[in-house]
Amino acid sequence: MLNKLQQAAASKVLYRRGNSGSRTDQPPYEFRRALPWAAFVAMLFWLNYSGRATLSPLLVSVEHDLNVGHAAATSLLFMQSLGFCIAQFMCGFFLSRIRPCRMTAFSLTFSGLAFLLMPLAHSLEIARPIFFAFGFFAGFYFPAAMSTLSSLVYPEDWGKAVAVHEFAPNVGFICIPLVAQALLLALPWQGVFFAVGLSLLCGGLAFAAFGRGGRAYAAPPSFRGVHDIAASPAAWALMSLLAISCIGEFSVYSILQVYLVQDVHFSPAGANMAIAAARVLTPAAVVIGGVIADRKNPYIVLAGGLILHAVALTLMCLPSRFTALPGMGLQAFSIALLFPSLFKVMALAFPADRQALVMSLTMPLASLISAGIIPMFLGWCGETWNFRTGLAVIGAASLFSLLSVRILRRCGSGKNSEPESD
Repeated sequence: MLNKLQQAAASKVLYRRGNSGSRTDQPPYEFRRALPWAAFVAMLFWLNYSGRATLSPLLVSVEHDLNVGHAAATSLLFMQSLGFCIAQFMCGFFLSRIRPCRMTAFSLTFSGLAFLLMPLAHSLEIARPIFFAFGFFAGFYFPAAMSTLSSLVYPEDWGKAVAVHEFAPNVGFICIPLVAQALLLALPWQGVFFAVGLSLLCGGLAFAAFGRGGRAYAAPPSFRGVHDIAASPAAWALMSLLAISCIGEFSVYSILQVYLVQDVHFSPAGANMAIAAARVLTPAAVVIGGVIADRKNPYIVLAGGLILHAVALTLMCLPSRFTALPGMGLQAFSIALLFPSLFKVMALAFPADRQALVMSLTMPLASLISAGIIPMFLGWCGETWNFRTGLAVIGAASLFSLLSVRILRRCGSGKNSEPESD
C-alpha cells in the first residue's frame, strides 16, 4: 500500500518514440481489453507489497525465535527500507537503458530469490543482509511497473488503470495477517518468508513470459531545477505530509501485532485477526477520498484526515481493547482518505513538468522515514516504555502537519492566481 503519489508521478514518464513496435496486438489497448493485463500488474503489486509487509504479523515469532527485543526486531524493517530507498534513487537511470517490463520482472524475481535464503536466518546478523537485499530488489518495482501500466492504456484511461492497481495494497493489508497466521500453523517464520519468496519468483517469471506493455524506454532523468525544488517550502511541506501519511499507512501497521500483544493483551493469532478486520473498509476509503477530493476542497480533506488520524491514535493510546479496536479501524480509514488529496495538492503546487522530479526527491526520503526509522522508534518505545507513547508522538505529528497543509494551500493558490503565458 505506500502509493497513489508514486503511481501518478510514474504515469507521466516520457518515452522515446519508435520503441513500442508496429504490431497491432501490442498496447495501448482500449480499457476493457487492457483490464486483464492491468490486473496482472496489480497482482504483481500485491505480491511486492505483501513481501514488504509480511514481517509485521510475524514480529512476535521473530522476537521469540531470535531472542531479541522490539527495537532489534524492527531494525530488520530499517534494513529493508534502506535497500528500497537506494533502489528508488537508481531506478530512473536504469529505466533509460532497460525496458520497464524487464525491470518489473527482474524486481519480482530477484526479490523472491532473496527471500528464498530466509531459512538460513537464525540470527540478526544473517537476517539483516537478507532484508536489505529484498528491499533493494523490491524497490525497482514501482517506477518500472507504473511505466508498464501506463503503456497498457490510452491516456484518458490512466486513472482507471491506476485505480485497479491501487486496490492491491489495501487488499493486501487485509490478507497478509490472515495468510501469515495460517502459514504459521505449519511453518516457522522463516518458512513463511520462503513461501512469499516462492510466490514472488513465480510472479516475476510469469510476467517475463506472458506480460504485456512496458516496451518503451524511459527518458533519462533531468536534474534541472533540483536547487529550486530543494529551496521550495512547498516541496518540504509535501514531503512532510507524504511522510506522515506513509507513517500512518506502514509504520503503525508494522508494529500492530506486538502492540496488541503487549499493550492490549491479545494472543498473537487474535492480534492478526483483529488487524485484518480493522482494514476491511480501507479500499472503500480510497474511493471515498478520491471522490471528495475531486468534488470538494482537497486541503479540507487533508486537514480533516489528519485530525481524524490524531483522534484515532488517541483512542489507541487508551489502555482498553474497547477503544483500541475502533481506534485501529479509524486510523486505517483516515490514512486511506489522504492519498488522493495529496496527489491533487501536489498538482496544484507544482507544474506538470516538475512533478516527477519532486516525487523522485521526496518519495525515497519519506519511504526511509516511514518504513525504517519510525518503526525502529516505535520498537524502541515499546521496549523502553510502551507502544502507546510512540503512537502519541505520531498523533502529535499529525496535528503539527496541519501547518504543511497551510503552506501547500498558499503555494497552490499562488500558482493558480498567476496569469497564463502564451
